[in-house]
Amino acid sequence: MVLVAVLLPNLMLAVVLALGRYEEFMLGVDEGGAEPRRERHLFAVPDLPPVEEAADRDPRPSHASPAPARRHAA
Repeated sequence: MVLVAVLLPNLMLAVVLALGRYEEFMLGVDEGGAEPRRERHLFAVPDLPPVEEAADRDPRPSHASPAPARRHAA
Protein backbone atom coordinates (compact mmCIF):
# COMPACT_ATOMS: atom_id res chain seq x y z
CA MET A 1 0.00 0.00 0.00
CA VAL A 2 2.76 2.42 0.89
CA LEU A 3 4.56 1.58 -2.34
CA VAL A 4 1.44 2.39 -4.37
CA ALA A 5 0.86 5.62 -2.42
CA VAL A 6 4.45 6.72 -3.08
CA LEU A 7 4.80 5.64 -6.72
CA LEU A 8 1.33 6.29 -8.15
CA PRO A 9 1.40 10.13 -7.96
CA ASN A 10 4.85 10.17 -9.59
CA LEU A 11 3.68 7.84 -12.35
CA MET A 12 0.56 9.94 -12.98
CA LEU A 13 2.67 13.13 -13.16
CA ALA A 14 4.99 11.50 -15.69
CA VAL A 15 2.01 10.42 -17.82
CA VAL A 16 0.48 13.92 -17.79
CA LEU A 17 3.79 15.53 -18.75
CA ALA A 18 4.34 12.97 -21.51
CA LEU A 19 0.87 13.66 -22.91
CA GLY A 20 1.59 17.38 -22.91
CA ARG A 21 4.82 16.85 -24.81
CA TYR A 22 3.02 14.55 -27.27
CA GLU A 23 0.37 17.22 -27.87
CA GLU A 24 3.06 19.83 -28.55
CA PHE A 25 4.74 17.42 -30.94
CA MET A 26 1.49 16.72 -32.82
CA LEU A 27 0.60 20.42 -33.05
CA GLY A 28 4.06 21.29 -34.32
CA VAL A 29 5.06 23.67 -31.53
CA ASP A 30 8.84 23.94 -31.26
CA GLU A 31 10.83 24.63 -28.11
CA GLY A 32 11.29 28.30 -28.93
CA GLY A 33 7.58 29.01 -28.52
CA ALA A 34 7.08 29.21 -32.28
CA GLU A 35 3.67 29.53 -33.85
CA PRO A 36 1.67 26.33 -34.42
CA ARG A 37 1.28 24.99 -37.91
CA ARG A 38 -0.86 27.09 -40.21
CA GLU A 39 -3.38 24.33 -41.00
CA ARG A 40 -5.34 25.04 -37.83
CA HIS A 41 -7.57 28.07 -38.22
CA LEU A 42 -10.13 29.33 -35.78
CA PHE A 43 -12.90 31.58 -36.95
CA ALA A 44 -15.79 33.36 -35.29
CA VAL A 45 -19.25 31.92 -35.72
CA PRO A 46 -21.81 34.64 -36.42
CA ASP A 47 -24.55 35.16 -33.87
CA LEU A 48 -28.03 33.95 -34.61
CA PRO A 49 -30.49 36.65 -35.61
CA PRO A 50 -32.80 37.74 -32.78
CA VAL A 51 -36.13 35.96 -32.63
CA GLU A 52 -39.04 38.37 -32.67
CA GLU A 53 -41.77 37.33 -30.29
CA ALA A 54 -45.38 38.13 -30.98
CA ALA A 55 -46.97 40.61 -28.55
CA ASP A 56 -50.04 38.43 -28.01
CA ARG A 57 -48.00 35.32 -27.20
CA ASP A 58 -48.40 33.88 -23.71
CA PRO A 59 -45.04 34.20 -21.88
CA ARG A 60 -45.64 30.94 -20.00
CA PRO A 61 -44.34 27.71 -21.54
CA SER A 62 -46.94 25.56 -23.23
CA HIS A 63 -46.60 22.80 -20.61
CA ALA A 64 -47.34 25.14 -17.68
CA SER A 65 -50.74 24.58 -16.15
CA PRO A 66 -52.91 27.48 -14.96
CA ALA A 67 -53.24 25.86 -11.51
CA PRO A 68 -50.67 26.86 -8.88
CA ALA A 69 -47.90 24.37 -8.18
CA ARG A 70 -48.63 22.11 -5.25
CA ARG A 71 -46.03 20.81 -2.87
CA HIS A 72 -46.11 17.15 -2.00
CA ALA A 73 -44.92 15.69 1.25
CA ALA A 74 -41.55 14.00 0.99
